[in-house]
Amino acid sequence: MKTLILLLISSMAFGALSEIRYDFSSHKERAISTSKDKKKVLIFLSPSCPCSQKQFDYINSLAKKFDNVEFIGFSSNKHISKDSALKYFDQFKINFPIFIDKDLKYANKFSAFKTPHVFLIDENEEVMYQGAVTNKRSPELSTKFYLNDVLTALKENKKLPYTLSKTLGCYIAR
Repeated sequence: MKTLILLLISSMAFGALSEIRYDFSSHKERAISTSKDKKKVLIFLSPSCPCSQKQFDYINSLAKKFDNVEFIGFSSNKHISKDSALKYFDQFKINFPIFIDKDLKYANKFSAFKTPHVFLIDENEEVMYQGAVTNKRSPELSTKFYLNDVLTALKENKKLPYTLSKTLGCYIAR
């Protein structure tokens, strides 16, 4: 497994981060963006949740499609080690970085309670949308594509069609 270095980063409103943010596309650690000019999609994921796993390819496609927003993943689970989480996520070729949030600092800050749980935040860290990625655990079976629809509206400078949806998936282990 790749050698990991603990980073202390950012004066952004996220606070001083001590969790590892690992970029699986480049296999390197990266500092969280301090850019205030991009909105961010925060996605809480879990190595122990099949619902998270079923969404990885779809979320990856959204991250590529909507380059006007920054995608950031959080692995928030008290019972899964950092090494286990990194090994798990590495096998899925995730194209956005993931923080290991073992102390649940960010899950608690945003009141994330299931995985996947998505938050679209603006430049001032105000939540614009929170909820599910789609209306089914598997995107192939979905009839509503909440995150895609919200990001499409955002890109087209239109009113967001959703600000809240029911989150599906596994509860975050606290």
